Amino acid sequence: MLGFLRGLGMGLALIAAGWLGGSIYPAPQAITGPIASRVPDLAARLGIAEVTLDRLSRFMSREQLATLRRDASAMAAAAGEVIMIEKVEGPVEMQADEIVEPTPAARAAQGGGVFEASLALCPGMTVSNAPAADANRLVRDYKPQVNVNGVAIATAPTNGACLSSAFGARGGRMHKGLDLHSGDGGPILAAGAGVVVERKYRDDYGNMLLIDHGNGVYTRYAHLSNFADGIVLGARVDAGQQLGLMGNTASYRIPVHLHYELLLGDYNTPRASFGLTPHSPFEYPRAG
Repeated sequence: MLGFLRGLGMGLALIAAGWLGGSIYPAPQAITGPIASRVPDLAARLGIAEVTLDRLSRFMSREQLATLRRDASAMAAAAGEVIMIEKVEGPVEMQADEIVEPTPAARAAQGGGVFEASLALCPGMTVSNAPAADANRLVRDYKPQVNVNGVAIATAPTNGACLSSAFGARGGRMHKGLDLHSGDGGPILAAGAGVVVERKYRDDYGNMLLIDHGNGVYTRYAHLSNFADGIVLGARVDAGQQLGLMGNTASYRIPVHLHYELLLGDYNTPRASFGLTPHSPFEYPRAG
């Protein structure tokens, strides 16, 4: 009996790892293949016709599920398939349903497609890969919009936010974008005119959007607390149009912020947006 229970636990763990690795995260075949290949046989032997998170939760404690999800996240992150946001141990600064609406001045700015003329490093923070800044922590030679393959793209598509983490190596992994923080959970703006090609929820990115700007230029926006009206798949957006509000949506505790990525390449591959190459907006010349 003990051997059966041990085998049952190991079988469920393998099934869960395959399900999480293949469904929640588009991890490489080299990782998911060996696990996924064993799932049908194990499911049949254990009498489980369909593997779902709800079914797994009946056999595992909350702590076991949390550990399994964390391990799957680390596995996918090591393969370069997902982002891993630095977690906070204390209370999260603001819950998603507490996000305040942007001020009238902010609405007027975004309505006119205007991006802020300066960007500051967040006060009291050590900013990873921080660009050069002056004594007031304002980024030197800041360019509100940059020219990327002939497309004008905003460097920081928000209002009233500061830079809490920049592009580059962080904590032993590659941070593929910019983290823009606002204690009031400010608005998220379209970095340029384009078409919404992804709108979804993921454990790592939370509520996220991907916009195609043409010429192989894409931008990703993660951790939105909500999506603005009309921001749906296939919607055309203008530069500076509000996409939603900053939040802390993810499967683990994070501060309220926008994770923003500039991505280049061919979207029409099996890996879709994860086949695109991330770049720092700071490396491009001023638009116009």
